[in-house]
Amino acid sequence: MLLVPLLTACPKGDVGAPCNHGDVDPPDSKVVTFPALSCNDLLCVYADDADPPGEPCTGDADCNAGEDKPRFACTNGTCKLSTTYVLERSMCSRTCETSADCKDGGIGKKLLAKESNCSSGFDCVQIQKLGEFCCQKLCVCNDDLSAGTVDMLKGECMALVDPATGECKDDDVPPPAAMTTGA
Repeated sequence: MLLVPLLTACPKGDVGAPCNHGDVDPPDSKVVTFPALSCNDLLCVYADDADPPGEPCTGDADCNAGEDKPRFACTNGTCKLSTTYVLERSMCSRTCETSADCKDGGIGKKLLAKESNCSSGFDCVQIQKLGEFCCQKLCVCNDDLSAGTVDMLKGECMALVDPATGECKDDDVPPPAAMTTGA
């Protein structure tokens, strides 16, 4: 009898929990990793879209002028995303239809992690227009979103997604019938 409550307990939400992408080098831009085994829905998202300074550097301070938190590291005279920063901003996510899908909903609908590096909540947005998660909506921390970038990508995705199938039409990849093999 005592086991019944434990067996029916709701799983703990993990949207916003820290995760990693399994790669030693930080990405050049936003990235969605699937499968991310440390996340309930197997999705790990890095959504920050800050570009590193383009000037040559001699140290990390040159790359982070005006930043409240170091985002970039000076590597071989060039500013690149810092691995530490990417790990701090990479969070478990899930697919969604609306921003309500990214919020806790009461008893039995616990989605968010107890502790997270996200301070402004989550919204349901598209962050990629290529790859496996092309134009798919995901729960993403508002701290990492730029309104202009989100709106621009939303417009681009409207043109890329086939309304009949909901699939992304990637213009850069030829359809399977047009692919050739070496002979």
